[in-house]
Amino acid sequence: MKKALAVLVAGVLLLGVAWVLSNRYLGTAATAHDPGEDETSVAVGKGKVTVHYGTPTLGKRNLDEMIKPGLAWFMGMNNPTTLETTVGLDFDGKKLAPGKYAIFARPDEQRNWTLLVSSAIERPLNPSTVVLEAPLRFAKDGAPQDLLKITLEKAGDGGSMTVAWGTYRLQATFKPAA
Repeated sequence: MKKALAVLVAGVLLLGVAWVLSNRYLGTAATAHDPGEDETSVAVGKGKVTVHYGTPTLGKRNLDEMIKPGLAWFMGMNNPTTLETTVGLDFDGKKLAPGKYAIFARPDEQRNWTLLVSSAIERPLNPSTVVLEAPLRFAKDGAPQDLLKITLEKAGDGGSMTVAWGTYRLQATFKPAA
């Protein structure tokens, strides 16, 4: 009897471990908040721009209910989303020195979005650490993106950053600072 019970317990434990591992590595997690990280980079001028971020899934959550006008969203999960640049950048005439920063986005009541760049790699955002504010273009896409995705791409002599989550699409452009 004890041997049968031990085999049963071992089987249940193995099934539990197999379930956890398959959910973690196959992307079929039971919750919308399972951790992941990603990174994207682009060459700009004589340097490189890199964004590192956590990748939450949206699941059944509603972005229109989650993201509130006037409040900074840190565009990721767990650790702050960072932008690191080895070259000075120009966001619509606003200059950013080379370095590593935390980035956030803030909508207003009319869905005008602003990119907030902070010198402090922490969350929540401390408004006194914001070193640059630049406009973000906002659009809604009919094809929902469940996993948060940030991409950096070459655009002319500079680059573009696109944040896609749910039906939200936010985009900023930048070029090497003169």
